[in-house]
Amino acid sequence: MGRKRDEQQGSHPVRLSEAWVPENCPNRIMITNQLGGGKVLGYKCSNWLRREWHGSLRTFNQNKSWEFTDVIKIGKRTRYECDLWFGARKEFHFDELEIYRAASNPRCNQIRQWAARPDGIWFRKDHDKPLGHVLPWKKR
Repeated sequence: MGRKRDEQQGSHPVRLSEAWVPENCPNRIMITNQLGGGKVLGYKCSNWLRREWHGSLRTFNQNKSWEFTDVIKIGKRTRYECDLWFGARKEFHFDELEIYRAASNPRCNQIRQWAARPDGIWFRKDHDKPLGHVLPWKKR
């Protein structure tokens, strides 16, 4: 009765596994170019559904972001990974960086910001906290 009543009142929860998540509960991934000096950050990202995004961030503090809702089913979870690079012939790179993976229970309003700086990859998952250095660049 509760589910049918909610649907009649305009609240449309999405059933994911055994959990209920409202449709208006997006999570967000953001990639930011903080390389400076006119350096271009290249990216190629994909999700668990094999959808791909690729491009480049050409200016300092330019962002690419995605919003989505967690999907959690037996054997499948929301997951995104990216290859990031800069320099001649992708000299500095990081391949298959897992930038988001759903927990065992759906989450709402999560943020994952990944920033490329000259010394490596920086990360935060809280708007109120500063980015922290997590990975150095690999060099070809």
